[in-house]
Amino acid sequence: MMAPETYVLLRHAHRTFATLSIIGFGARWLGVLGARAWTQRRTAKTLPHIIDTLLLASALTMAYGAGFTPENAPWMTTKIILLLVYIGLGVVALRPAQPRPRRLVAGIAAILVFAHIVAVAFTKQPLGLFAG
Repeated sequence: MMAPETYVLLRHAHRTFATLSIIGFGARWLGVLGARAWTQRRTAKTLPHIIDTLLLASALTMAYGAGFTPENAPWMTTKIILLLVYIGLGVVALRPAQPRPRRLVAGIAAILVFAHIVAVAFTKQPLGLFAG
């Protein structure tokens, strides 16, 4: 088991990475849709991978350290799976080779998935706000 102070520190880091991820995604997605040159620079392409890797690593570390399993915390499993879906949708939304309508739909879907991840985190229910 993880010390409570370590868990709190990881949770704060996780929330920070989540915030940076969605802000960075939104900015880059709008930039790609607007064909802005800065979206193709190395930093704009590399930094999101670092942030999302840290986001996933902090989630997995907290889950392991707190003793969460799919049986005792299905909401955590849901969050991790949805994080992977969010990342996948983000890849489609940000790839200039994809048709613009597909990038638009993927970007909106990524934002909706992210919102559901936040709802699951707050409600501790896999269905989030749809949990009745």
